[in-house]
Amino acid sequence: MSPKRAIPSMFHRRLMLLFGASGLAAAVLAGQTARLTLVKGEELRAEAESKLVRHVWIPTTRGRILDRQGRVLAIDRPQYKFAVAFPVLTGEWASEQAVKQARASSGGEWNTLPDLEREELIGQWRGYFDRHVEAMWRELCAQTGVERGELQRRIDATLARVSAMRRSIVETRRNKAILDMMDSGRPLDARAMADIDRRVSAPIAEMKSAHVLIDEVSDEVAFRMLRLVEQEVPIAGRGEYEYTAPRFPGLEVVDQTTRVYPLDRIEVEVDLRTLPEAIRSESTRLLSPEGVASHVIGRTRVGATAEDAQARARLIESDAEYARRVRAIDGTDRGRYFSHDIVGQSGIEGSREAELRGLRGLRTVHMDTGRVEQLDPQPGADVQLTIDAMLQARIRAVMDPALGLATVQEWHANESLPLGTPLFGAAVVLDIDRAEILAMVSTPTVPRDGLAPSPESERFIAVNNPYVNRAVAKPYPPGSIAKAVILCGAVKEGVHNLNTGVVCTGHLWPDQPGLFRCWIYKHYNGMTHSPNGRPLLAPEAIQRSCNIFFYTLGQRMGPRRTAEVYRWFGVGEAFNLGIGPEWAGQIGLIGSSANDGSDLQIQDAILMGIGQGPVTWTPLHAADAYATIARRGYKIPPRVVISARDERPVLDLGLDRRAVADAMEGLRLSVNDQNGTGHHLTYRVGEVSHREPIFNVPGVEVWGKTGTATAPDLRIDPDGNGPAAPEVVRSGDHSWFVVLVGAQGQGPRYAIAVVMDYAGSGGRVSGPITNQIIWALRAEGYL
Repeated sequence: MSPKRAIPSMFHRRLMLLFGASGLAAAVLAGQTARLTLVKGEELRAEAESKLVRHVWIPTTRGRILDRQGRVLAIDRPQYKFAVAFPVLTGEWASEQAVKQARASSGGEWNTLPDLEREELIGQWRGYFDRHVEAMWRELCAQTGVERGELQRRIDATLARVSAMRRSIVETRRNKAILDMMDSGRPLDARAMADIDRRVSAPIAEMKSAHVLIDEVSDEVAFRMLRLVEQEVPIAGRGEYEYTAPRFPGLEVVDQTTRVYPLDRIEVEVDLRTLPEAIRSESTRLLSPEGVASHVIGRTRVGATAEDAQARARLIESDAEYARRVRAIDGTDRGRYFSHDIVGQSGIEGSREAELRGLRGLRTVHMDTGRVEQLDPQPGADVQLTIDAMLQARIRAVMDPALGLATVQEWHANESLPLGTPLFGAAVVLDIDRAEILAMVSTPTVPRDGLAPSPESERFIAVNNPYVNRAVAKPYPPGSIAKAVILCGAVKEGVHNLNTGVVCTGHLWPDQPGLFRCWIYKHYNGMTHSPNGRPLLAPEAIQRSCNIFFYTLGQRMGPRRTAEVYRWFGVGEAFNLGIGPEWAGQIGLIGSSANDGSDLQIQDAILMGIGQGPVTWTPLHAADAYATIARRGYKIPPRVVISARDERPVLDLGLDRRAVADAMEGLRLSVNDQNGTGHHLTYRVGEVSHREPIFNVPGVEVWGKTGTATAPDLRIDPDGNGPAAPEVVRSGDHSWFVVLVGAQGQGPRYAIAVVMDYAGSGGRVSGPITNQIIWALRAEGYL
């Protein structure tokens, strides 16, 4: 049947079409209503409720870094600032609010009001908001003590600065847009210029952000304002209409806490009566070394990088317990990085970032009911070091060139550096029983505010590399301090009988007197340690530091077993202290990945027998090795952070007890017998030689060994990629001294390792420094 027959009249047909269209529209509206209520209902409800809730983050603090005695090495110094949004400064906020409230308060009559009445109503509301902003300025002045006139000068200066910045940016944008237009070939007519002006005149970021007006706000005022900034207060009313606005529109309490290091510089008194005779005096001297423990503590910076945020995200993802602790109820990371946060960059500050970082509190205000919920902030955890700050400062003072021990002196007999040249190096003090690092000094250091750029500072950095922690990160050949290690290893490997000696012939190979010579043969016209052909036993070989004896042990063990001995004592393994880059030590040729001696020849093993050749370690390796010998072969990994549970493994190297005893006897003779290489200093007055003992601390026992390690030349390129040839700025030997020391009759208690770069003789240079470190241990009550 046709539509015309079913619906006979035109009127009825049109009426049916109208009904159909209305039904279709109703169906669409019903569908949309169902979608909004059923499908997106929860989402929209949450969005609406979120507008009735205000969240305010409550600042937290970073954990402290403490020394072993509880002294504060690093701490936050709270510093807050008041910033106000730029639209409030310009009056734009007041203007926008005035228009909005004028419309809202007109009771639906806005569209019918004459223009003059509209302007009058807007002006009335603008007066309300201007007075409200002025009230904010006056209250800020009252809270902080800033004069109202001074605050206005700061506001005007901010407006002028941003205005000048915008003019510069707009001009730069316009010029670039014109050049781009010309390059495109499009006509640069009035219409194009108008379009360019419209695009380049967009507000800059500084016109949308808050600007600091008041610095150095006290904690009390800052936290008070954090509470008040949440409040809404009545502005004005018109009839039944009343409007409330934020009490402090656009105000932000900016947390710009700084990190301070109270003991970065410590004044130390040095008793000059205990110094070598050549620089001794009957007085004391005050020194204020800078950068005490800075290589260990590390540095922070303001502002996180993308890598910092990614590392934190990975930590939260991989550690469920940590994630549970740092997340708020809604899953937000309370420790996430904000733009002005302090972030650990190096040293303990960097490696312990997750522990030191505090968790912000969260204050939630429900605008509809006034209910306030607060999750209190949690400060970061403290990290306590094994370092003793006062001992560290004393050693730092001892190694200050200003004292004289770390400056080239006549008694050093240094042939490569002029008198008075500053000497730099490192020292480590290790508690033997606890395997805890009491002091770790590396010189020179860089001030926390850096070095001023200059040709002189650039050269200083190139030559002395002050950013490197020499105690753990710079490779050094061990030199003769390794001889005690080699003895213990050779006996364990079964290649040396302690009842059998080795004759010092002056050179290892009978038919090649120019190779593998003993130091005494080289420096004293063919002398040997066996003038009558008597073999040297192990203690005397260590006492006199006979190269032939230890060349022989290296030759007998060969490359693989010599390498294995070094590995027993930690060479090739990083300590993973968390204080920055470390040199794990290396056995083998440069560039080789082998660390087992497989790429070495017998000549290499011979050299390694006296701590030379293809082997390097650090001062911490040296102190650790001697501590292991003092424990009769028990190896405990050193630590620099005190933890509640000490789960470090204790490894028994299985050293021969008599070999250890002979090594200890050799170390005792080396520093206590007049024929020991570490016993005395020699001065020459005219033609007369004068001796004095290196160690002069009463009531203590010392075991030790000197080392003079051949070092590669230090070269720098004076003009980068320019034509000038690399310049040799240092050459010669590194100066080593490693000792074990304890109170008289109580055995070794501490291991001390000292190295001075390109300083020459271990006994002459590092010996007096080591003696002063023992005095420092005594001054701080350790001996």
